[in-house]
Amino acid sequence: MRIRTRNPWVLLLLLLTGAIIGAFLGHYLSQFFPFLQHNYPIGIKEPLFLDLGFLSFIFGFVVNINVAGVLGLIIAIFIFLKI
Repeated sequence: MRIRTRNPWVLLLLLLTGAIIGAFLGHYLSQFFPFLQHNYPIGIKEPLFLDLGFLSFIFGFVVNINVAGVLGLIIAIFIFLKI
């Protein structure tokens, strides 16, 4: 009997694809289903500056999660578990 090992890179690719397709569909289907348009921003909204004199860094990260994107993530996890 062969034991199946699941590749975490496949999960990451499926999650990313599910979130992108879900957000895309949520944006365009929000005309018919307005509840899909609700966005929830998560992350650092204001950029964080670090100036070392000779080198400067700017940090910032925001993820806009909407209802359709979450549905896409759930479908991606379901597909990963069925593979």
